[in-house]
Amino acid sequence: MTFEADERGAKKRDYWWTVLFTDPIAIPLSRFLAKKRWLTPDQVTIVALILGILVGVLFATGERWGLIAGGVTFYAAFIVDCVDGKLARALGVTSARGEHLDALADGGRRASASLGIGILLWGEDPILWVLIYVVLAYYFLEISGAEKGQSGSGLGGKWSQALAKRRLLPNPGMPDVQAIVFILGPITGLVVPALWLGIAMVTVAILMTIRRRWAAGGRS
Repeated sequence: MTFEADERGAKKRDYWWTVLFTDPIAIPLSRFLAKKRWLTPDQVTIVALILGILVGVLFATGERWGLIAGGVTFYAAFIVDCVDGKLARALGVTSARGEHLDALADGGRRASASLGIGILLWGEDPILWVLIYVVLAYYFLEISGAEKGQSGSGLGGKWSQALAKRRLLPNPGMPDVQAIVFILGPITGLVVPALWLGIAMVTVAILMTIRRRWAAGGRS
């Protein structure tokens, strides 16, 4: 699904982690690359994919430095992944091939990070939490963002309208969950608490989406 972008190439409404912690870096970086033309959008996506795969390797080391490096690398991969779309729009070279490659980078990063965390926790009960998170994350990935363009969606019209002025969506999304589970948790060393919080956020988001769709079905 493609969402309307503003003059900077950023989506007019997006999730909190993207708006507050990613776009401030991704937007100027995409402008710089558009001016210099050192890389094509597809090449940027490939860089994001390579960084994303590296995340799992770093997490799997089980070392403190590996967790920190993995969290930082995941953050960098997500920023680069956001740059490719903005760069493509800036250069006017969007394509179906680029969208498929972008989806591969997204999925590769999440799969690698999840596998790395799974290996880190292998042999312990928390491995079950990883599996639960992956299943929930996949489900939410398939249905999240469907109402991004609607200002009245989420927790309520007034709340949503107020957040819309700052480009923020009212409901949590995958970027927010990923930031907690794969960036903040590993960097702080609080891997398991972050995983629990991520599971809770995904669960809440699923319930919100079901409630919204149920209400929409009742009005039809």
